[in-house]
Amino acid sequence: MQRSLTSIVRELNESHGVPLSTLKLNARILREFNLISYGERCRGVNAEVLPLGRFVLKLFEEEQGKVTVRYED
Repeated sequence: MQRSLTSIVRELNESHGVPLSTLKLNARILREFNLISYGERCRGVNAEVLPLGRFVLKLFEEEQGKVTVRYED
């Protein structure tokens, strides 16, 4: 499902009570680390997880407490 960052941030704020300012700051940091992408204000481009972000997510989705990383040559 494609959604704007604003709608995602609002939902997280309402469902978990995290302040909007904290969510916006964290989104900006994740974008600076090239983990997520979200559009320009005037374009309304959807938010998305970038390839590096998907890699990091996979690390956390591995067995609880055990993270394995495999590199291919």
